[in-house]
Amino acid sequence: MGHKTIHDGLMPGGRLRMEKLAQLVVNSRIDPSLMITHRFEGFEKIPDAIELMHHKPADLIKPVVICNDID
Repeated sequence: MGHKTIHDGLMPGGRLRMEKLAQLVVNSRIDPSLMITHRFEGFEKIPDAIELMHHKPADLIKPVVICNDID
């Protein structure tokens, strides 16, 4: 079992690193919208976004589903 590795979580550093990245966004130090290449409007577009991520076209960086219908 010495040759086995375990990878988990969203990113190395876990919660602390995510909090630091969130603060950079909140304080306008970085603009994550520059990574968005595909936008989908509404819950009904979620299957389209998943299908896009499944096929991974060359121009795909980050798809975003925007749902303003939440009450």
